[in-house]
Parts: sequence; C-alpha cells; structure tokens
Amino acid sequence: MPTVRIDDEVYEWLQRMARPFEDTPNTVLRRVAGLDSPPEKEAKMTEVRQVRVAKGTEDKTPQHAYRKPILTVLSSLGGKGSRMQVLKEVERLMADQLTAYDKSDLSSGSIRWQKSAEWEVRAMREKGYLKPVSETHSGVWALTPKGNAEAEASTT
Repeated sequence: MPTVRIDDEVYEWLQRMARPFEDTPNTVLRRVAGLDSPPEKEAKMTEVRQVRVAKGTEDKTPQHAYRKPILTVLSSLGGKGSRMQVLKEVERLMADQLTAYDKSDLSSGSIRWQKSAEWEVRAMREKGYLKPVSETHSGVWALTPKGNAEAEASTT
C-alpha cells in the first residue's frame, strides 16, 4: 500500500471522524468518501492494529492507553476532577510511557499527549464511563456509575 503524508490538522479530523477501537485512517476515509470496502479488504484492515501516518521517527502512545490512568486518577479523586488536575496526575502516572513525540507541541499550541488524552475522554463519554459535559461544570471530568465500575475493574 502507498504511504500518504498528512498534516496534524487532517490527522485530528480523522480522529474526530473515527469510531474508537474500530477504525483506521483508511476506513474513515473510505466511509466519508462513500467507497464500499470489499469484505476481504475489510478483514485484512481489521488485522492491522498500528497505522503509521507520517509522525516522525518516534511512536505516538495510542489513545486507548490513556483510559486506565484517567479512570485511576478520577477514582482516586472521589469520582471527579478538573481537567488540569487529572492531566497532571495522568502525566505523572504515564511518565515512563510518554515519548518525546507525545510531549511535542501541536500547531494549535496544545501538547500532543494531552490532546490524545482528551480524545480518550471523548471516547469514554461516548461509552458512558464519564458524565456528559452538560452534566458537569466546564473543565470537570466525572465518572458515571459505569465508569466507577470500570475503574474498580481496571485496578484489580
């Protein structure tokens, strides 16, 4: 398959369009473009778990890797915490996992790993682990009962 290079803004758009734990950049683009994926290609694409999209020489910590630390931190804070408080603790917990690439700045001014953690928070809201923004104060992440159960299960 050919390699396609994309900028950070397009990569972030792909992340917003993706179905967590399901999509690759290719499946997102096929869906948006209205291209039908033959079953044998679909099966082959689901076998590929790591997609490299012109990110430089270092690896990016996968978005799903932030779930357990976020759950752990929120649980330790009694089920809710401010975005900055949680990110600070997640950074401490993941210090040995975060690469120099993760710690690099995005063109938007955000730090790459923090943006990945925020995307995981979005996915966690969609799965029902975190309360929707409409039920919390701005900048507050809060566990739902389902999230509390997941946090307990992930610490055992």
